[in-house]
Amino acid sequence: MSLVDIGEYLLLVCAGFAAGIINAIAGGGSFVTLPALMLCGLDPKLANGTNRLAVLFSSASAVATFKKHGHLDKRLVLRVGVPTLLGVPLGSLLAVHLPIEAFRGVFGVLFLVMAGVILWDPKRLTGQAAASELSIWKLSPVFVIIGVYVGFMQAGMGILLLVAMSWLNSGDLIASNAVKNCVGFVVTLAATLFFISYGLVAWVPGIVMAVGNVIGGVVGARLAIKKGNRLVLGVLVLVMIGTGGKMLVDAIL
Repeated sequence: MSLVDIGEYLLLVCAGFAAGIINAIAGGGSFVTLPALMLCGLDPKLANGTNRLAVLFSSASAVATFKKHGHLDKRLVLRVGVPTLLGVPLGSLLAVHLPIEAFRGVFGVLFLVMAGVILWDPKRLTGQAAASELSIWKLSPVFVIIGVYVGFMQAGMGILLLVAMSWLNSGDLIASNAVKNCVGFVVTLAATLFFISYGLVAWVPGIVMAVGNVIGGVVGARLAIKKGNRLVLGVLVLVMIGTGGKMLVDAIL
């Protein structure tokens, strides 16, 4: 093993650790891991598939931590997870045949708009707003679309799930975060299997990065539980603004 290989592996572990924390608290960690994978020589499509492997492990570690502390609503996982899972195959198929850049600008605007909405009415996301619970059947198309996005791009999945779950009036952000990570694990597993079938997963970089993701997932989940809604909301808004801004810049350039 050369010094270059060691340096790349350290980069992947560190990127995975940072992304694991971000994903467990809010979402958007893939904007850290995807560039790291490409810096290590993977082309965008291979990096997109390999990244799912690392996210899979970080989601699992975060879910285990939330469940251990009694924050996992299994009923809500089912209500959100089933329609989201339905959209994953289509999104994964699009990812194999279309360039990610095709929709980057649209998603960038979407994330910035959502950040503005949350800043305007943060109580909606923290479950402190007046009750206006929507039927899961009315919101099912929204979660199916999120599933398509997850299959296509993955990055920012947690943000979209948290915002959509706020319309269900599902309670505080810690509970929603636990559900988000559990649903994220299931749909990421489906997408990962799809990318594996197309040979778009580089196992060694993915597993090396997963080591950092697992540790980061545990740390992030514990921070979210300890610090509560304020930390999750703050990180979520910051990541949304950063995510939206980066996507727009990338689309323009």
